[in-house]
Amino acid sequence: MPQAPTREWYALYTRPRAEKKLAAALQKLGIEYYLPLLRQRKKWSDRYKWVEEPVFASYIFVHLDFKKDALRVLQLPQAVYFVSTEGAPTVIEEDDLTLLRIAVENFAESLSIRDTSTLAAGEKVRIIDGPFAGKEAVIERIHGKTLVVVAFPALNQSVQVEIPVAHLTRAGS
Repeated sequence: MPQAPTREWYALYTRPRAEKKLAAALQKLGIEYYLPLLRQRKKWSDRYKWVEEPVFASYIFVHLDFKKDALRVLQLPQAVYFVSTEGAPTVIEEDDLTLLRIAVENFAESLSIRDTSTLAAGEKVRIIDGPFAGKEAVIERIHGKTLVVVAFPALNQSVQVEIPVAHLTRAGS
């Protein structure tokens, strides 16, 4: 008796700024996808405009039978590779995508996505928002994915403050 196809969610890395084109191509192939978008106000030299930007640049989520559909998807010009762990494509849990959908649909105006994996203890950062805006600090430690503890070496004292990651940028950026 043939086994029923097992469709699971995977993260697919795309060419830069090709997420929406890939979504259209996946739709033509009949492959279910999820591209979380946030509406943001962008400034041009002469005006402001509302645009929809992907929550995760260069990523789209696809729901497919990997053995059957992966090659067809990777043959699309906008697709680069499936995100993998230890050589195997990483399955994204349905519950995680459900939480992401809820966050995007209900909390879009306050949603802030920042990658803390590139931040490290000892790294110099500039604070871009809040009461310490414009000051440079050094990351002491990282609390989860949203808060970092910073010290201000210019004060010759170790004053430690928890600051949201969204309020930081690399020093010199």
